Amino acid sequence: MASILKPYLIFLIHLRFASFILAAPDKTGQIISDGESYYTKPQIESTFLGEWVVDNPNAGVAAMQLQLMPNDKVIWFDTTALGPSALKLQPEGNCPLNPDTDNQPDCFAHAVAYDWKTSKIRPLTIKGDAWCSSGNLWPNGNLVATGGTFSGNKAIRVLANDDPNADFINKINVLDVGRWYSSNLVLQDGSSIVVGGRDSFSYEIVPPQLDFTPKKFDLPFLQQTTTPAIGPGPPIENNLYPFLFLLPDGNVFIFANNRAISFCAYTGNVIAEFPELPGGSRNYPPSGMSALFPLKLTPDNQAINAEIVVCGGNAPNAYAVVDAKHATEKQFLPALKDCNRIQPLKPNPMWEKEQDMPSPRTMGDLLLLPTGDLLMHNGAQKGCSGWEDSTEANLIPLLYTPNKQMGQRFKELKPTTIARMYHSASALLPDTKVLVAGSNMHAQYTFDGDYPTELRVEKFSPPYLDPALDKDRPEINEQGTDKVLKYETQFKVSVKSDKKLEFGDVIITMLYPPFTTHGFSQNQRLLIPALTGVDNNVITAVAPANGIIAPPGYYILFVNYLGVPAVFISAIAFQSCLAHGNFYSDIYFNWGAKHAYIYNNGDDISLLLDKSAGSGVQSYNAFLFGSIEMLIKLVPRNSAGTVTAYYLSSTGNYHNEIDFEFLGNSTGEPYTMHTNIFTQGKGNREQQFKLWFDPTADFHNYTIHWNPSAVVWYVDSIPIRVFRNYKSLGVGFPDEQGMQVYSSLWNADNWATRGGLVKIDWTCAPFKAGLRKFNPRACKWNGPNSIRQCAHPTPANWWTAPAYKQLSWDQQIKLKWVKDNYMIYNYCTDYKRFNWLMPLECSLPQY
Repeated sequence: MASILKPYLIFLIHLRFASFILAAPDKTGQIISDGESYYTKPQIESTFLGEWVVDNPNAGVAAMQLQLMPNDKVIWFDTTALGPSALKLQPEGNCPLNPDTDNQPDCFAHAVAYDWKTSKIRPLTIKGDAWCSSGNLWPNGNLVATGGTFSGNKAIRVLANDDPNADFINKINVLDVGRWYSSNLVLQDGSSIVVGGRDSFSYEIVPPQLDFTPKKFDLPFLQQTTTPAIGPGPPIENNLYPFLFLLPDGNVFIFANNRAISFCAYTGNVIAEFPELPGGSRNYPPSGMSALFPLKLTPDNQAINAEIVVCGGNAPNAYAVVDAKHATEKQFLPALKDCNRIQPLKPNPMWEKEQDMPSPRTMGDLLLLPTGDLLMHNGAQKGCSGWEDSTEANLIPLLYTPNKQMGQRFKELKPTTIARMYHSASALLPDTKVLVAGSNMHAQYTFDGDYPTELRVEKFSPPYLDPALDKDRPEINEQGTDKVLKYETQFKVSVKSDKKLEFGDVIITMLYPPFTTHGFSQNQRLLIPALTGVDNNVITAVAPANGIIAPPGYYILFVNYLGVPAVFISAIAFQSCLAHGNFYSDIYFNWGAKHAYIYNNGDDISLLLDKSAGSGVQSYNAFLFGSIEMLIKLVPRNSAGTVTAYYLSSTGNYHNEIDFEFLGNSTGEPYTMHTNIFTQGKGNREQQFKLWFDPTADFHNYTIHWNPSAVVWYVDSIPIRVFRNYKSLGVGFPDEQGMQVYSSLWNADNWATRGGLVKIDWTCAPFKAGLRKFNPRACKWNGPNSIRQCAHPTPANWWTAPAYKQLSWDQQIKLKWVKDNYMIYNYCTDYKRFNWLMPLECSLPQY
């Protein structure tokens, strides 16, 4: 049985593939480095080649864009600008005006919610033409669709996950620029980047909320990889719908046309450039396929490897010759058969030629399966994406097993009888079958000719669903299985099986459901967590370490016994719990309770300040080591004289303390972000910054991370300051006192703004600051014994892992960017203040 897991705020699960040289198992019996198998025992083989079944003879709407939701629904939608679909909106006579057809009434649905269990269809209303748009899931399971064309090129549309009768909420002109044929990627904080699009050589960050301020970054790489028009012919481009993957180092890998780079999503800085991939063009309109192999995690939560494959596509001029206006007839160039792999985090990464596919393919889908294998299907053998621009449908799906010997990696499966070419899509379902829908080669719904608009919905059963394997198939026991996971924390999966499961014959896989369109499954990610125990058929595993490995959101969990995955039996209830903490249960008002309030089921607090008093909160628990995260939205407009504080502190005269303080501003002037650290009651270690965004327009993540090695301050996952442990040299470090979490809004007009020259304007009161999603991923303080327990290097103490002992190279680049551009005061350069007798740590490296 597969179960859909729900996540925690910056906490979820993902996976990627390893490379493949035989390696010995560790003490748990699992392969933990490059190896030929995920198992130490032979996998169960089957001669079954799969089975196709028509699940619904007429869904009414063609599946151009498709997303599996956590609520047993598959959402797909089409263009709204090119005429009627085959499904009318309900109730009869519901005909809203369509701005993309000259405001004519449109009685037809262009989106549906498809119940994959019952095959029932519910029409949805979508506005702002989503033709060739992109999308992703938010951490709470809601679907967001971004961009499109005509009135929808800057639109976002949100469909709620937790309402069975929900319809799209549509907002026009929200994005910074038009996004037509763009790709989305979910980042470690749950926001996403929307990359590229026709004539859009940039990307922008979209947070997981409906109201936000666009934040755009130029990406010259997109212009460099654009193939220009040839003569009087149409634009070629060849780099639309770029392939995007979040790497384990936190950077974004992007492939467009025939080139790839990695870059930092929060700064736009290019981190690495990779060799050109020869042979042809791989993105729209030649439309190849790409996927990140499953990420296998070690017991200390390191990703063994990151490897990406790119398959198929066509020649760079494939679109020019098939769509040439002066040609007497179309020329359909043969698609490519090659596959190529790259390991972008290895030293001097190069493309490695993979075994060729048995047949050429363009516009195909490449889906990760529960077993870690991949399924290639859909598409054509000649031509490229575009109306009537391809021919010779490729009806034969392929099972792709990258860790087999060369020459044995592709297996042809049972063919379908339904051509799935341009504008088709698919999704792996929780019952391990594959749902396949769509295909429309034409500008409008057309039901004659060689390739009519396809409204049938199919389900494909891969070889692991061979009925002969049912005796070996495990079943997940819902009652004994954890459904809400926390980063770097052990979780349990209970399995029903006649066999006694052991290390080496069972693995867990976790899938982030992708948004699939035009042959690319955006955000597709499969994780294989390390197992720490198998006892009485209860499997214990370690959840991924952070949102870089597993961006927050819902995942599907599978248990595989020697290559046979469990089959879904019953639904798991989905509830979005996006934070480990809750203000109702974990925080109390320590002053000014009448000037503040908790709401939204304990996820949000509003702190208020007026002439009579301010307000403050404090955590019940104290912590030693880990991460404390908070989303904060600061006082808008004229906040001069006010201070919003967020800090950790112990008590007593010799207390430890780690501070964020936000010093208010006059209208139009930037906030000052003030940081400090106290050890044994000694402070005077201030650093101040201006922020690179408006902190009053939206919530931003502020994190204090500390472990026995260092304290690091983060803003939106970007490190801004490091204080390293030099206690052995006599520099104090906060490693022996538990600290509680505090936040407050108060009157500090005697010093906060321009040294106290600018006072509070009480006509602007009450002042309001918002706190959201308190997330203490840290070790609770239980007295002096915690000094040893919280510092002990165990998997549960994730902050002690080697990856957190020092900033990565990429993090160091981000830190330098902040210091070079936004630091306005550093105590280590204030020689006059210290009479040239500078604190010792100022002469020591901090990262």
